[in-house]
Amino acid sequence: MELLKNLLQYLPYILLFAIATMLIYGWGLWRSLHQKQDLNNLLTSKGISKIKKELKRNGKMTKKELADCIQGLTAQQPFSKQRIGVTNPTQFLDSLLPYMERQEMITKTKENGKVYYYLIH
Repeated sequence: MELLKNLLQYLPYILLFAIATMLIYGWGLWRSLHQKQDLNNLLTSKGISKIKKELKRNGKMTKKELADCIQGLTAQQPFSKQRIGVTNPTQFLDSLLPYMERQEMITKTKENGKVYYYLIH
C-alpha cells in the first residue's frame, strides 16, 4: 500500500516528462518535413535582397551581371547543418526575376539589343 502511494506521488512528473518529450519530438519531425521548403524560401529571400542591393548600387544591370552577383549565394537555418546554395545562377534568375517583376520590385527594358533590369523606387 505504501509503495502504491509513493508511485502515485511521482505519476504527474512522469506524465509531464512524457508530454514534453512528445512535444519536442513532434516539433523536430515537423521541422524536418518542412526544411526543404523553408530553405528554398530563405534562399529566394536572400536572392531578392542581393539583387535589390546590387541594382540600387549600380543602377541598371544585365542578367549576366546579376548572375555574377548571386553566384555562390547560400542559405542555412539556425541550429541546422543543412545548407542550400545557388549552383546555376541563370536558372535561379529565370525563376526569381519574373517573380520580382510581378511584385513590381524591378522592371526591365531593352537598350541596344540588351535587356537591362532596374529597381523600381
